[in-house]
Amino acid sequence: MFRKTIHLFSSVIPLMYIFWGSWEFYVYALSVLSAVMVLIDFFRYKDRNFNQFYMRALGNILRTHELNKRKTIFTGGTYLIIAFLICVLIFPRQIAIISMLILSVCDSAAAISGKIFGKKRIKNKTLEGSIGFFITGVLIIFLTPKMSDSFSEYYIALTALVLTTLFELIPLRIDDNFSIPVFFGAVYLLLFNIFI
Repeated sequence: MFRKTIHLFSSVIPLMYIFWGSWEFYVYALSVLSAVMVLIDFFRYKDRNFNQFYMRALGNILRTHELNKRKTIFTGGTYLIIAFLICVLIFPRQIAIISMLILSVCDSAAAISGKIFGKKRIKNKTLEGSIGFFITGVLIIFLTPKMSDSFSEYYIALTALVLTTLFELIPLRIDDNFSIPVFFGAVYLLLFNIFI
């Protein structure tokens, strides 16, 4: 649960992006933060003393596969920051904001509702978790700024959300902290360019 609290706290970045700061500022800040996170992960694997310090400080919030050098080098936090950077770089501001919030809020809601209400399992996920993911995504879509005045954009965003909810159930080798916001943003932008 502590891990998801930190995850939820990352929503500060897209919320700030709504109200404050230039595109250049977020590209620079997220680039620096990504480099720092990558370096931390690198030294975690290369330096035994650093790894011991890291494990004492943050080891209890790592997933099992993040402790296995053969499965991944980066932690979920590193993938999250890199995904945020990619969203800001390649998507229009409004889509980048929603994509980042879908990860920060919806993924946390899925984990929490899955833990509390989860009974119907789908691989290592739950139907109830997916419902939590979708409901919070709907709220985000209706509460965040859009690129156009067309109400059709809401249908596009909701379609992207449905596809992302289904995509999130697929057991991929790619970390979902990376795949969820990039997939959502890419589908949203593609549909927007086709229909609006």
